[in-house]
Amino acid sequence: MSVEVERPPAPARSAAADGVLRLLRQAASDPDARPTVVHRVLLVLAAFSMFSTLMGVFGPTVRWPAVGLLLAVSMCALVAVAVMGFTAQTMRWFGRAELVLAVLAVIGLSLWMLSMIISFSGYRSDEEIFVQYSADLLRHGHNPYAADLTPSYAQYPSPFPTKLLDGSITHHLDYPALPTLLTAGLTMMVGTFHTVGLLCTLALALTVFVMYVLLPRGMRSLAALLVGGVPVLAQGALGGLLFALVVPTLAFAAYRWKHTGEGGRLSKLDLAKAVAVGAAISTTQVAWFPIPFLFLGIFLARRSELGRRGAAIVTAKYIGVAAATFLAINAFFIVWGPGAWLRGAFAPLTQHAVPEGEGLINLVQSLSTGSGNLSLYTYAGALVMLALLVAYWRHFDRLASACFALPMIGLLFPTRSYWTYFVAYAAAWIVALLSNDPEPEAEPATEEAEEAEAPKPVPLTARIPWLSRYAAITVAAFLPATVVFAAAVAEPAPMTLRIDSYLTSAQLNSVQTVTITATNHSGHALAPHFMAVHGNGMVSASWNIVSGPKTVAAHSWAQYVVTAPSVTAMPLISDSLKLQAVTDSPATVSYSKALSAQPYATVLVSDSPVTPLLPPGGSLVLTARIESQFGAELHRSGVRICLDQTKFTNASTAFDTASVTPSPAGDTPGCGFTDSQGQVRFTVVSHGTGSRQLYFQSFGMQGSLGRFGYSTFLSAAWR
Repeated sequence: MSVEVERPPAPARSAAADGVLRLLRQAASDPDARPTVVHRVLLVLAAFSMFSTLMGVFGPTVRWPAVGLLLAVSMCALVAVAVMGFTAQTMRWFGRAELVLAVLAVIGLSLWMLSMIISFSGYRSDEEIFVQYSADLLRHGHNPYAADLTPSYAQYPSPFPTKLLDGSITHHLDYPALPTLLTAGLTMMVGTFHTVGLLCTLALALTVFVMYVLLPRGMRSLAALLVGGVPVLAQGALGGLLFALVVPTLAFAAYRWKHTGEGGRLSKLDLAKAVAVGAAISTTQVAWFPIPFLFLGIFLARRSELGRRGAAIVTAKYIGVAAATFLAINAFFIVWGPGAWLRGAFAPLTQHAVPEGEGLINLVQSLSTGSGNLSLYTYAGALVMLALLVAYWRHFDRLASACFALPMIGLLFPTRSYWTYFVAYAAAWIVALLSNDPEPEAEPATEEAEEAEAPKPVPLTARIPWLSRYAAITVAAFLPATVVFAAAVAEPAPMTLRIDSYLTSAQLNSVQTVTITATNHSGHALAPHFMAVHGNGMVSASWNIVSGPKTVAAHSWAQYVVTAPSVTAMPLISDSLKLQAVTDSPATVSYSKALSAQPYATVLVSDSPVTPLLPPGGSLVLTARIESQFGAELHRSGVRICLDQTKFTNASTAFDTASVTPSPAGDTPGCGFTDSQGQVRFTVVSHGTGSRQLYFQSFGMQGSLGRFGYSTFLSAAWR
């Protein structure tokens, strides 16, 4: 006797989800269709995001009225777009609102860049100044890859050089040739003032156009949202960061990439996308990482249609076009100096830069743990990339759409993992998700279809039912990376650093000199280079060693006095004071504990925010109080607070200073001890300053901590 058991229904998406997808597809293809609520929300959200971009442009309106007029018109148009998001009745009118928003994104991006340059005309990255200087060299007939680019720091001052483990900074062109070529051409049209930043901004404007053309109607507002509304891409472009140049090319390459080579031949669109890939990898090394996934994905997508041989042929043609484009762009420099070009193109992989970034290396920096072998992090990152390719190959049915997202996992592991590496693919994510055909809707399963269904994966062992052969290959692929990364984390730092004392600068509100004791726990001598870790996680250039040995012998210690090599290398006293010591051979980093250079701040106030012109011999009472770093008043007595005065003049005109009497009195001239309310009152008297200003500033002074907690300046003048 047989018992008939009802088969469970085949898994299917919810009716609500199917309905939304159906409406989105219909609306995108029918100009007379009514926009869905999803379309309206995206448009209104994108329009809202653009307000912050336009609001940041008010600065130049005072200097250039035409900018103010353009800004006012743009604001009116933006309001109109937001209203259209609610009122448009057809996708035709909705598409017109998207077009206006795209134009506003380009205008807002351009005005925002202009405003930022006017507010701060300095250069923001060594990428920007190196490419600009290289373009100048190229225009004068010099090979930029063979040149020393150190003079660019004087010609185009940048506060953020790339620091190396040997204590030096990078001073060569470390990128492929396309940025230099484009900058050289643009320089001949607009000059050399922030030309690279302008080039990167033009690339983002191109991204708006590319996304607008490639995305379906109703989703095109995402172009304005990504490029103009979210400031992270625009900030990178303003700083001349070259990742901005790869955003449009990768977005174009991502368009319907799963359909590349359909029918066994590359269409004109496929060839154009292959050229875009070649241009992207000719721009910066950031573009290299998703390309192996793209090539593998094209092969796997065509394998079921063309077979292995046919898929390999069409993929090889695509790779050949991309490679030919890369060689065509770089050929002139390869022939001019092959060794110099190779060194520059692969420098980020070989230059031994200091650990820095927002990836997993930030844990080492934040927790001050490890690392006695920085090379292991690089090896772990490379092994993770290989393992991800294996996973992509074995689980392509699930991971196909993550072609431009999976490389970010591998980029978390190296010692250099900046935010710029992750956001460079943002436009490609959106274009890939919305341009490739969606998965076909599930149809009700029949009994015959169920019988013909492929057998489920057989577990390798009954104890681990999920571990099939494919899963086992994937797990095995990640094992080497796991072992290497674990070894990297477990490798202890070779030195212990202890900050003994430091000196601060009142005017700069920063630490300028540090005395530090370095203890070498390793079995070999180390030649340390000391650097400050700033509050934003960036690392300063190598500090100058005033006193201390060149090397610290094995299992010994030495005391160093180090001083900052520049103003930008000085950590603010409002941040924690933390130093690191790096060595190049072996590649190591050691950290000191984070020391609070400013346990509290001082605030200096007078009875009135506006001080009148005082008569000779007149007095003024200034009150200094102590606060926590978060602005909370501290009612603590016995803290020494001092008042200092200074003169700012354009000539050597001499005039009287003021006498300062603190209450409660202290043990040092010009200093007092706080009362139970955490305050010191200073009575300031002058016989006359000729109506010229004296500037007063309070600060704390506590033994070996030195000066800290500087207040803002208050001014007073006597007749």
